[in-house]
Amino acid sequence: MPETTTSETTAPAQSTPPESKKPAGAKKSKWQLFPGFSPWLVLGVFATAVVIRLVLALLSQGQNSNVTSHTNPELPYAELVEVAPGSSYFFTWGVTASPRTKEIARTSTDDRYGDTYSQSRQVLSTLQSDLSEVGLSLRDVVNVRAYIVGDDGEEPDFAAWNKAFMEFFGTWHNPHVPARTTLGITRLFNPDYRVEVEFVVAFPDGRGPFDEGSWFDKRHQRLSRTETSENWLSYGRPSWVMSTGKATAPGTDLFFSAQVRPAPLMPNAPPALQMFGTVDQQTASIFKEMSQTLQEAGLGYEDVFFVRTIVYPDPRTSIGHSFSSFNKTYGEFFNNDKNPNRPTRTLMSAPGLTGKKQYLSIEFYAAYPEAKEGDIRETVGEAGGLGTQGAVGGRGTRVSKDGRMLWLSGTIASTSAEEPLEAQLASALEGVERRLALAGATKEDITAVRAYLVYDSNAIQMQQEITAWEKFFQENLGEVNPAVTTLPVVSLPGGYRVELEVQAVIADE
Repeated sequence: MPETTTSETTAPAQSTPPESKKPAGAKKSKWQLFPGFSPWLVLGVFATAVVIRLVLALLSQGQNSNVTSHTNPELPYAELVEVAPGSSYFFTWGVTASPRTKEIARTSTDDRYGDTYSQSRQVLSTLQSDLSEVGLSLRDVVNVRAYIVGDDGEEPDFAAWNKAFMEFFGTWHNPHVPARTTLGITRLFNPDYRVEVEFVVAFPDGRGPFDEGSWFDKRHQRLSRTETSENWLSYGRPSWVMSTGKATAPGTDLFFSAQVRPAPLMPNAPPALQMFGTVDQQTASIFKEMSQTLQEAGLGYEDVFFVRTIVYPDPRTSIGHSFSSFNKTYGEFFNNDKNPNRPTRTLMSAPGLTGKKQYLSIEFYAAYPEAKEGDIRETVGEAGGLGTQGAVGGRGTRVSKDGRMLWLSGTIASTSAEEPLEAQLASALEGVERRLALAGATKEDITAVRAYLVYDSNAIQMQQEITAWEKFFQENLGEVNPAVTTLPVVSLPGGYRVELEVQAVIADE
């Protein structure tokens, strides 16, 4: 039936009530002395002020007393974040975009997952939801690591990622900003993915699943997860090969590994003649090396709660095959009848160390079954003793529950991006030392260093730059002996050639 309308000319006239008359001599209301001034306006302004005051009070109450951010007004992230000793952490998986998100479907241009900006917003929204399930919010985020892929061979769109990031952090409703590192990589598991992001988050006191009897404690009990450690709780669907997050218990000692690389098939061969075999052989070799690292640290695969895997392009096979090969071997060590542990993890591809014919590497984090009294930091392995894993650093670092952990943002040089690598390394280390000083720390307190070097397509030149970095490390950080990862990447913000990402630990005051 067609819609009927009434035109303005045929609408029935509305009767106007006669103006009411006041008796002569009636006293005027005080509000009538100020025509156009309404008491409701005053009440509205007063109510608005009360609401704003309540909102600000709630915002101040939402601050996490276990987290201290050292901010810089010129940066959208913190230079350094301190976390109080004994804090409970939440380590998330690497989150990528979902095609089911209607917002991305509406704004998608080149593919169904959307561009870098829309994927970044969706990924951050997903992580925000993951945090809410365990009693956390964006105010509790300590560290953010973002991996950005360029579109069809172009440079990664760092500006789009930054725009999305600033819509979630450093806003009026969430003034908190975490430490952050942003890297340009080759690709993610799905070639249409542009962004992968992982969070490290710290629980406030009295909140979360370790608060016995709380809503979050009861919720986790209903999940009926099979745990291989008393020092964490797992989240995510049981059918998935990984957890969406691992919450570590308060007062847990943590282990942060160095980069684990495959061993050569002939260890005694000169470096120029070393061979590492196929991706399948290298994957098996990496897990063998990982087993040795765990053994030296006094840990097992059941204690590992996070795995970060970088697969390098192998000209002899496809990236898809490399990912599949790793996943197959991964399943022999995790998420099986012998070891039902499902760590959180990230999986991606970067240029890596292909000049050495090595086609993948991993890092991992683990929780010690029992806390250890003594030093707040302990290096596992001797400096330079990694042999096949790398030329510098130890196998990993044990961080005591009694230490105050420091998470630094990725630091680039303050000099020109056109300066030689050696000059950029020196400037970046100066920046690291300046940031450490904000918390009263020095480079002697460093527990882990990740050096990201922009890939040079000339394999010989790339190897020379890696050698220059290793020499710089020995001269400036060799005595500190932290866990070290060296990773060539596609690009870094600002066009710089190197970025240093650092973790440290200091005694609590």
